[in-house]
Amino acid sequence: MSNTINYGIDLGTTNSVIARYNAGKVEIYKNPVGHKETLPSVVAFRKERIIVGDKAREYLEKDPENVAGSFKRKMGTTESFFFKSIGEFKTPQELSAIVLKELKNFVYTGEKVNAAVITIPASFDTIQSNATKKAGYDAGFEEVLLLQEPIAASLAYANKDDQQEDSEGQWLVYDLGGGTFDVALVKIGDGEMKVVDHQGDNFLGGLDFDNRIIDKIIIPHLEKTGRFDNPGQELKSAKGKYNRLYYQLLAKAEEAKVLLSAKDSIEIEFEIEDRNGESVEMVIVITKTDFENSIRDLVTSTIDMTRQIIERNNLDVSKLNHVLMIGGSTYMPIVRRMVGEAFGIPVNCNIDPTTAVAVGAAYYAGTRTRTRSSINLKKHDNAPGEAVPDNLQPAPVKIRVAYQKTSQDAQEYFTAAVEGNFQGLFYRITRDDGGFDSGLKALAARISEMLQLIRSTVNNFTFRIYDAQNNPMSCDVPPISIVQGKYNVLGQPLPNDICIEVDDYENNTTRLEVIFEKNSILPLKRTITKNITKTLRKGSTDSVMINIVEGQHTAHPSTNPSIGCIQVVGKDLNRDLLKGTDIEITLEMSESRDLRISTYLLMTDQEFTNLFSPSERQVNIDKLRDEIHDMMKRIAADTKDAERREDYELAQKLTMLGHEFEDLAAEINALSTDDITDRKYQLEDRKRKLAQRVDALTRDKHITEAMQEYFEYKEWCKDLIDAHGNPDEKKRYEELVAREKQVMSANSVIRVRDAVKDYSRLGGPIQWRIPEKLVGIFYWLATTRKDELRDQTKADRYIEMGDKAIERKNYEELRVVINNLVQLLPPDKQFIDMKGTGIG
Repeated sequence: MSNTINYGIDLGTTNSVIARYNAGKVEIYKNPVGHKETLPSVVAFRKERIIVGDKAREYLEKDPENVAGSFKRKMGTTESFFFKSIGEFKTPQELSAIVLKELKNFVYTGEKVNAAVITIPASFDTIQSNATKKAGYDAGFEEVLLLQEPIAASLAYANKDDQQEDSEGQWLVYDLGGGTFDVALVKIGDGEMKVVDHQGDNFLGGLDFDNRIIDKIIIPHLEKTGRFDNPGQELKSAKGKYNRLYYQLLAKAEEAKVLLSAKDSIEIEFEIEDRNGESVEMVIVITKTDFENSIRDLVTSTIDMTRQIIERNNLDVSKLNHVLMIGGSTYMPIVRRMVGEAFGIPVNCNIDPTTAVAVGAAYYAGTRTRTRSSINLKKHDNAPGEAVPDNLQPAPVKIRVAYQKTSQDAQEYFTAAVEGNFQGLFYRITRDDGGFDSGLKALAARISEMLQLIRSTVNNFTFRIYDAQNNPMSCDVPPISIVQGKYNVLGQPLPNDICIEVDDYENNTTRLEVIFEKNSILPLKRTITKNITKTLRKGSTDSVMINIVEGQHTAHPSTNPSIGCIQVVGKDLNRDLLKGTDIEITLEMSESRDLRISTYLLMTDQEFTNLFSPSERQVNIDKLRDEIHDMMKRIAADTKDAERREDYELAQKLTMLGHEFEDLAAEINALSTDDITDRKYQLEDRKRKLAQRVDALTRDKHITEAMQEYFEYKEWCKDLIDAHGNPDEKKRYEELVAREKQVMSANSVIRVRDAVKDYSRLGGPIQWRIPEKLVGIFYWLATTRKDELRDQTKADRYIEMGDKAIERKNYEELRVVINNLVQLLPPDKQFIDMKGTGIG
C-alpha cells in the first residue's frame, strides 16, 4: 500500500470529479454508469433510495421537493434542505458526504479509499473549510486534507507533459465555477510554485448566471403579461405558489446558458397557472445579447477583483504570462472575451476547466504522506513487492524520513532521524533500476544522502537496514518515491488575517491585533504575551475572553466572524489572578485550518487548551436587518462629524456608502424569512464588505489624527531631549526616529498610537525632572481642571500645599501634590500614564 494519499477530489458546486496520482501520472476515474468524468453534485431521495448525479438532476424538474443541488455554496451555514419523501432535513455537509461516497464508487481497482485531498475555493473561510473537511470524514475518509482550487488548477497546468518549458514566471488563475469565483496570482521560480495573493467571492458563479436568466428575462416577461401576481416572490419563497416551477426554470436556464455559448438564440417553454387558475403555456425567446447583457455586471465584478490583485501587488500586466481559465463557467464566450479585453494578455484555455482542479489535487495528494491512522504500514525488508520473511529480525530503531516528493533538480536531499539502539547497525539506499547505490554506511542518530534522479520520471528508492553480520532487518521505512520534473506548491496561503480581539480603553471599545497575516504560508504557530486587564477572583463568575476572529485586521471586530474562543472563568482558577498578570497565548493553525488555542496563566501556573473546527455560519434575516440599520446610524453619525470638521470629501464618501446601505436595506426588506435561495448569504457578505469599507474610510480619519499627534509628540520629545536628555535617552530617541518610516508605512492607527506612547514614555520622566514643567502641570490642574476635581475641600488643601512647595522650591513635595490632585479627577479623566503623557 502506498504511503501517500494519492486521491484528489474536486467537490464542486455543480459537478464533482475524483482522480488518482500514480508514478508521476494522474488518472481521472469515470462514472461506471455512463462513463462520464464528472458527477453532478445533486442528491435526490426517493423513499428508501438515495440517487446521486445525472439521475438525481433529472428529478429536479419532476420532483424538486426531493432533490437538492448547489449545496456547496451553503457549506458552513445552518441552512438545511427538507426532503418530503423521507420527512427529514439534510445539511449541506451531509449532502456533500453523499456525493463523496458516490465518487468512491468510481474507483474500479477495488482499492479502499481511506484518504483524500478535497479542494475548496481559496476564499472559503475557516468555518466553510471545516464543514468541507467534516463532510469528508462523514463520507468515511480517515484522513482529509484541503487544497485551495487555484493551487490545484496551477499544479495541473504546470505539470502538463507539454508544459514544463513554459511554466516559469507568474500568471493569474481565473476560476469561475458553478457557484464560486476565485482569482489568484501564482508564481513559479526555482522549481517551486507559490500563490502570492488571491481574492474571491463564494456566491458568484454559474448558478448566479442561471438566476439572472430568471430574474432579468423570465420574470419580467411574466410581469409584462399582467396575468401573474408577484411572480418573483412566488417563485423563490419556499411556500410560494410557483416554488416547484422555480427549480424547473433553474434547470432550463442552465441549459439555455450552455446552448447560448454556441447559438444566437434559444426558446424556453414551460406551463404556469395564472391568477385565475388557467394554465398558460409560455414560450420565451432568449437571445445571446439578452443573456450577455443580463450577466455583464457579474463578469465585470470578477474583472474588478482581478484588477484589485494586480494593483495590490504593483504588477506590470505585460509581465504576466497569461490568465489561466478554470471552471465550467469560463466556457462562456463573454467571459473569455471580457477578460481578454480587460487585461490585454493571453487567455489560456489549454487545460480542461472541468477536471483541472481534480487533476491538480491528485498531484498534490501524491506528495502528501498519510498519517499512521489512515495507512496500515507493513514491516518489510525494503525490497519492493516482496513479502516480509517471517524470520526477519526487526530493527530495534524508529526512523523518521524527510524528502521532497517532487523535484526539478538532478538530485534530491534525503534525511532521516533515527531513535533507538542503532549501535552496530548499517543502512543502504538503492534506486530500484540499479542506477544509484549509497553503499553500506553506519546508522547514526541523523543520516543524510543526495539521491541521484532520472529526469522526467518517477524515481523509486529502497531503504534497507543490516546488522553487524550484514543480515537484512525489517524496518518501517516505506519505499521512497520522488517524481523528477513535476512542480509542487510551497504551502497554502492563509486566505484572511487571523486576529485576537483586545481591549481599546482609549476609545472605549475593542480592536484587533493580527496574529497571522493573510497570505502567510500554512501551517502556522505563534506565541504572544498579553496582560490581564482586570482582577479575577478565585471562585467568581468573572471571566476573560481570548477571542480569535478571521478577517481584515484593520476592521472593527464586529465585522469579522469568530473562529475560536477560550473563556477563563474565576471558578476555574486555583488562586486569584491579578490585574496586569501576564498570559501566554499560543495559536497553531494546521494546513487544513484547524485552530488550536493554548493559554498559560503564569500567576496560577494553569493551562487551558482547545481545538476549534467551527463548521456552521448562521445568517438570521431579522438580525441582518438590525445590523444594517445599526451601520446606517453609524454612517449618519460619522457623516455629521465629517461635515462639522469641514471634511466634505469624507462626508461625500460616507454619504455614498449610506446610499449603498439603503439599497441593501431595501433588498433585505424584500426578502421573505423563508427565502430558499442563497440571497441572504450574498447580502450578508455585501454587508460585511460595506462595513469594512466604512471602517477603512473612518480609519483614514483616525490615522490622520494619530499621525498629527505623532509629530506633535515627536517634536515635544525632541525639545526635551535636546535641553535635558542624557546620552541613553538621546540614543533611545534616535532609535524611535529610525523606526518612523516603518510605522507610517503600516497604515495602522494602532501602530501610530503605539509610537506616540513610546515618545510619551521617553519624554515623560524627563519633564518630571524639570521644575518649571512641574509648576506648569500644577497650575494647569489647579485652574483649568479644578472644577472637575471630585472633592473640592481636599482639592483646596492640596492646592495650598502646592503653592507652599513652589515657594520653598520643594519639587519632590510638588510631585506628591500633583499625584494627589490627579486622583481626584473622574476615573475617565485621569492620566493613564502618570509619567506625564500628553502634558506640555
